[in-house]
Amino acid sequence: MSYAELVCRSHFSFLRGASHPEELVAAAARLGLSALALTDGDGLYGAVKAHLAAKEHGVKLLLGAELTLEDGPPVVVYARDAGGYANLCRLVSHSRMTHPKGEAGLPWRKLAEHASGLLALLPGPAALEAVAPLAEAFPGGFHVGLSRSLSAGDAAREARAEALARALGVPLVVHNDVHTHHRERQPLQDVLTAIRHGVTVDQAGTRLFPNAERTLKSPGDMARLFADRPDALERTVELASRCEASLDSLHYHFPEEDLPEGRTVNEHLRTLTEAGLRTRYPAGVPPEVTRQIEHELRLIAALDFAGYFLALWDIVVFARGRGI
Repeated sequence: MSYAELVCRSHFSFLRGASHPEELVAAAARLGLSALALTDGDGLYGAVKAHLAAKEHGVKLLLGAELTLEDGPPVVVYARDAGGYANLCRLVSHSRMTHPKGEAGLPWRKLAEHASGLLALLPGPAALEAVAPLAEAFPGGFHVGLSRSLSAGDAAREARAEALARALGVPLVVHNDVHTHHRERQPLQDVLTAIRHGVTVDQAGTRLFPNAERTLKSPGDMARLFADRPDALERTVELASRCEASLDSLHYHFPEEDLPEGRTVNEHLRTLTEAGLRTRYPAGVPPEVTRQIEHELRLIAALDFAGYFLALWDIVVFARGRGI
């Protein structure tokens, strides 16, 4: 049995997740998961750390986030490709920039406008009228999540999730609502929860999770937990297989509208470099400097890094112009 964990928070979900991204990826490899989605709240803060760890351990990593909606329930989204990753970044930026520090939120229409290249998962049941417009924005790419925490209310939540999926005509997909990479980390997660609510642990009561079940589990453990729902378990692997976005395939592209007319990024970088050389060496550029500059410009062009240097140049010009 294969299993991909689709809802997983690291410590970058402030005061919620209790494990480092690297710990989660290493645990996923040890447990034999076919893929792991890092879905921190309203951000991609742990993506680079998780990406590097995933390459080291040979784990497929899904780039995603749980997005807070102003007029709907939270939704987890996953980048299928580079275009989807760009849309996810736009959504996160808009969500954070339109709210005070530490807060986030999107109208569902904004998410719908940037749904291209994304898959969506509703992690738990919600009202049909609040979810139906979202499902329509992700034709063939919307899922209702189902988790079993072995605690009170599981059966009722599952019945609501099943009814919602049936009403929407979308598939049910299981997940484990992961907050830790190992059960032994649950006491720390309890402390984080108490801090988030401004109380001591012994005062937190039902605000704490009742057990340590929201941890990474092996495919075998999940198969036993969902022995009556093998289809919903298999869909985790199917969903993961549709996501090919990787940080390895992403490259910065300097906005063409910021270039002088008729000039490429490499030509513009060369022009700025030559102007800088004339300023630095008014009596003439030494031959060894010219050779080194030519070597570096050829290398930058071959690696397609000219846009990066132009972006830094823009920052320097901005700072100098304001006396920074």
